[in-house]
Amino acid sequence: MTSTLRVVSSSALVILAGACGAPAAPIRDARPTSPPAPPSPIESPPAAFVAPMPTPQPEVQTAPVVDKVVETATTPPVPLAPRLHAIKGTPPILNIPDKRTGKYLGYVRTGESIALRQEKPVPGTDCAGGFFAVEPRGYMCNDSFVSLQPSNEHIVSMGATAPQKGPYPYGYAISNGAPMYNRIPTRSEQIRFEAKFGPAGAYEKLSPFLAAHEDLAANEPIAPSDPIPPFLTGGQMIRPGRYGLVRQNIPRGSMLSYTKAFAVDGRTYVLSVDLTAVPADRIRPFKTSSFRGIELNDELTLPIAWFRKRPRMKWRKLADGAMESIGVNFPARTYARLTGQSIDVSGKKYLETKEREAGDVVWVAAEDATVVEARSKLPFLVKEGQKKWIVVSIGQGTLVAYEGMRPVYTTLISPGAGGIPVEGIDPVKASTTPLGTYNITFKDRAATMSPEFGENRSFWIADVPHTQYFKAPFALHAAYWHERFGEPTSAGCVNLSPIDAEILFHWTDPPVPEGWQGAVGAGASENGPMTAVVVTR
Repeated sequence: MTSTLRVVSSSALVILAGACGAPAAPIRDARPTSPPAPPSPIESPPAAFVAPMPTPQPEVQTAPVVDKVVETATTPPVPLAPRLHAIKGTPPILNIPDKRTGKYLGYVRTGESIALRQEKPVPGTDCAGGFFAVEPRGYMCNDSFVSLQPSNEHIVSMGATAPQKGPYPYGYAISNGAPMYNRIPTRSEQIRFEAKFGPAGAYEKLSPFLAAHEDLAANEPIAPSDPIPPFLTGGQMIRPGRYGLVRQNIPRGSMLSYTKAFAVDGRTYVLSVDLTAVPADRIRPFKTSSFRGIELNDELTLPIAWFRKRPRMKWRKLADGAMESIGVNFPARTYARLTGQSIDVSGKKYLETKEREAGDVVWVAAEDATVVEARSKLPFLVKEGQKKWIVVSIGQGTLVAYEGMRPVYTTLISPGAGGIPVEGIDPVKASTTPLGTYNITFKDRAATMSPEFGENRSFWIADVPHTQYFKAPFALHAAYWHERFGEPTSAGCVNLSPIDAEILFHWTDPPVPEGWQGAVGAGASENGPMTAVVVTR
């Protein structure tokens, strides 16, 4: 893939978005919500890639590469640009300093900061304090949601929940039913408030509709690795203004994100991203996935064969033309390069690969292979000048990214568990991924997905990384809870491995600038072009 496709890490924050991590059967009457909408009337060099071979790969987390600035005795240090901090809410970025008519370009998450083009605010409409001009474009209202000099309490608490670099910005876990404490509870308080959840460490398996949600959940204790955060010492409330011991309970099957694990009086707690202390013995951490797709180039081209769901047998052709099993398999979720040649033996079709096993050419049964071939022309409704476009195949469970007519990346994905959509049936209720040609209309570094609004929700998936909406509430996004890539699994969204989700997030248009949490595509030409998403059968 060219230098425009790279793995760079970014910040993330909880927002409310559509729930599409798993089939929606248990909550079919609840319609997921959309990404943050605009105000009325509507809504360095790249890191290196290593293409995976047809064997399981170790996890890859690539940090951004930064150009060095060579300083000499005569080169004065470059002063840091002033930064504006988001201290509450989701302060928007507008294209002009006018809250009445300005277009919504994106937003900044609480706890993050954005560089300013100039330190003093400029006058504008409907914002008494004026507007800050932010990098690389846009304006933010100088109101109580932002500050040039946030309090020390804000800096310490937001620093404790800051995301990490890479495809996993946070630690993730699934709840067995757990309280989210505003302070560390006493022993008697633990007994009182946790009795309804049963013994610590105990859990029941989820229903078959949600089974994928615990595929990667490890039944292992989370070991303490950090000191107790200073704002939780001495029995103090985790944040000023909080009241009550329990902020809310995490329902069984919901997922949380966390940044630290610490011990108090022999019990381990995790610090959730929304600043609560959660007993670690009432959650199960997710193991990370090492699966990733393939960067295509002059040496590694389409067609290829993906092997989905389970291992597939390797074959050799004997001198008499018969086929014989080699005795080893292609592991699940790996691939083989194809020559394009095939043969029929005893009524069964075999595909020739470019792979070798003990000197023999490896063949694969056509029925075992999911073949991905390059497109010869632009799909319907993809514009001639649209540089980047993506093709998602529901039936194959594959994705191919193109620059012009050149395929540059391919991977396995999990489309909606409902399979091919049926005309006239709501795809949200049917858990299907909608067919058609769309554009990426909103990108968010991380989104919390739930079919409900407010704090007292019955189900949510916290901080889903690298979310890209193409037909809200449907999106391309990471799935940190399963590894069923290539199989229909989701509630309608296109599930990607966390590594693939990060790669594609930073390749697609519009880009999300540094310091921004999310950026709009539709109706915001200032942010640049949009990448097309073509969903096919």
